[in-house]
Amino acid sequence: MKSCPRKHSSFTAQFPSLLLATKQLRAIEEHFQNLPLMARAGAAAAEHVMARFPKPGIGNGAIVVLCGQGNNGGDGLVAARHLMSKGYTVYLIAPVVDKFQNDAQQAYRAFLDYGGKRYETPSSIAPDFSFPLRPSLIIDALFGIGLTRAPAAPFCEWIQWANHQSSQNHVPILSLDIASGLESDTGIAHAPTVTATDTLNFIAFKPGELTLDGPDHSGNLHLATLDLPEEIARESAGLLRRQTLADILPKTLLRHKENTHKGSYGTLGIIGGAEGMIGAPILSGRAALHLGVGKIHIGFISENIPAFDPLYPELMLHTADTLLSQQYDALVIGGGLGVDNAAKQFLEKALSINTPLVLDADALNTLARHIEFAEQLRQRAAPTILTPHPAEAARLLQCVSADIQRDRIASARTIARHFNAHTLLKGCGSIIAAPDGAYAINTTGNPALAFGGSGDLLSGMIGALLAQSPDAEAALCFAVCLHGAAADQWALDHGRAGFTGASLLAMVDKIIHELSLQHGR
Repeated sequence: MKSCPRKHSSFTAQFPSLLLATKQLRAIEEHFQNLPLMARAGAAAAEHVMARFPKPGIGNGAIVVLCGQGNNGGDGLVAARHLMSKGYTVYLIAPVVDKFQNDAQQAYRAFLDYGGKRYETPSSIAPDFSFPLRPSLIIDALFGIGLTRAPAAPFCEWIQWANHQSSQNHVPILSLDIASGLESDTGIAHAPTVTATDTLNFIAFKPGELTLDGPDHSGNLHLATLDLPEEIARESAGLLRRQTLADILPKTLLRHKENTHKGSYGTLGIIGGAEGMIGAPILSGRAALHLGVGKIHIGFISENIPAFDPLYPELMLHTADTLLSQQYDALVIGGGLGVDNAAKQFLEKALSINTPLVLDADALNTLARHIEFAEQLRQRAAPTILTPHPAEAARLLQCVSADIQRDRIASARTIARHFNAHTLLKGCGSIIAAPDGAYAINTTGNPALAFGGSGDLLSGMIGALLAQSPDAEAALCFAVCLHGAAADQWALDHGRAGFTGASLLAMVDKIIHELSLQHGR
């Protein structure tokens, strides 16, 4: 269970070591219930603010703290008291006193004893949801990791006010533990949800921050471990570890051995390209060349196939029937395959071949139409990789896309388990799930990847690595992370528009070169 580098960072950036779901975090909190976790969290929040705003009075100096009724609000109350003690002007917006729960009630009393004052709404500080002087920071301490519904009044109005201050007046928002309104396990953003500039996580990062709506609401992610021993946390809950592209760079891409030939780096077969869709498998083949596979054969469903690819004449082009009469180290099937009877026949034959297999695009749609193939897929001895987007995943599970997006991690794990296949659920924060239930969240990539053929390129990248090594999990994780990192590199250099297959492959070459240099090659 892993995560690739955080997007907006370079492809060598570090990523947090703990990424835990709500149930796991609750177990850790229970294990350490005798420790002053709220005091530690509030102090960590204050330290984070002071590091960013080192001088009391910077700008207009006012810090607005929005507090909820539970422990998250208590974290905000402790932070507010610490900031006041350092000379910051703090406005506390909080519910009536008797609504605070447990330790939060004590934190509120301590805040009052220090001279703090509570306001019922932002408008009670100044009329019309504005301030005589613009606040320098808003701290969101409304809801923690347990929220699974839309925030109710008055909190929804406070969230709307905070987002307005951020978007219109450029006031930064620091969310404590998670952006209020965002589900920590799924990434569902209820209306309204805070759009944070930064999120300071306590103990561990949250899966929901990395997938679906999470990246749009979490901002820059930070971690305060609260000085808990990581060894105990690892024993108390499932640990998700970070990995960077440098960590998982396949050795075959380094080309350490001198005495090799094209056969040393695998042979890949690609099947697809029905009439009007012959470009899909060609894109896969082009991408596979950039990932180092030695030989690439493309088998087309269409009878009207090109004699050769003028840009990449290295690709060997055949009919699909001819291709399936030969042996390969890995197969990719699905790009432009279609969903007719011919597609069904080619998929059935591909499933019967004992070689690593990638099912993409129409291969997945054909699989969904012919559920009798599911048992054949489950019985395969060679590794299988499925790469659905949410609509394709919904067809596989016989539901609708909204059901898939409601819990992306659970959906990916269900598909992986049901079909006994490593599964990539594409989308914002792509989920990689293994048949045994382990999963990863990829955090590279951006909307530059939203162009026709992007998925075909990715399937070729996966297939190329699979042809060079039968480790399906390693091939999938590296290809997906690299695919997104190429888009991130493009965005740094050119912005997020205008990304094409050619530019993606150019970025892939650049990144692999940089990674090779890091490995002394």
